[in-house]
Amino acid sequence: MSDETPALYDRYTLFFDFLGTSNAAATWPRERIHQFVDLLIAIAQVQSAEDISGNSQADGSYRFAITPEVTVFSDNVVVSYSGVPQDTQPQKLLETVWAEIICKDAIRILCWVAEMGLRIGLLIRGGLSYGQLHHESGVVFGEAMVDAHKLEKEIAANPRIVVSERVIAKLGYALPGNMKDILLPDTDSTWHLNYFSAMMRQATLEPNGADKGIRWKAAHLELINREICELRCSTLPVASRCAEKWEWFKQQFEAATHEIRLQ
Repeated sequence: MSDETPALYDRYTLFFDFLGTSNAAATWPRERIHQFVDLLIAIAQVQSAEDISGNSQADGSYRFAITPEVTVFSDNVVVSYSGVPQDTQPQKLLETVWAEIICKDAIRILCWVAEMGLRIGLLIRGGLSYGQLHHESGVVFGEAMVDAHKLEKEIAANPRIVVSERVIAKLGYALPGNMKDILLPDTDSTWHLNYFSAMMRQATLEPNGADKGIRWKAAHLELINREICELRCSTLPVASRCAEKWEWFKQQFEAATHEIRLQ
């Protein structure tokens, strides 16, 4: 890298990991370890270099295709996006619009990872921030990464992706509550990404969306309730705290899927 080239750039930075995997290798049954390793391999295979392209549409609109920079290490995932592109055509995007696009694409990724993790009894937790970062060829360094990691460790607690006030400011909305498909408020006044509704929408896509949604919700609630029951019956010191996280997730899941009526 040339001394004249900036080492750090303003980037949106998403960091997340999986809850409850610190003792996986020592305590999990072989089948579950295989499932988790397969999931990590699947995520690692989508590691990518950032690419942003756009094309004019027949109706006069402009459509963007975004590939974020993605790096996976252990059970941690870092996803980052550039700040507002400087050479965007036909005109420079407003920061508010770009921030909303970034949040929606982050939810797209989280929706898939959360769904696959849930099937093997894992929840995700993390943070989305904005700031100076170097992220290229698997190298991640910068204050934005530090802040996103701090959100995950110190603020998130529950299986949620906490959104930094820096990102809220970029969104530019006086009331983030107007963006319920993107942001959700928690009881501690923290905003987090609404990947729960995205999971539901993905599950109910045609064909047979309604019937598929009912089966999907019932199967997931059975899995969630089983995890809670096993943790509540466990004598492990951390089991009670883990059960609380699953109960929090269940509340979010039921709120997001309330339109799917179980028979």
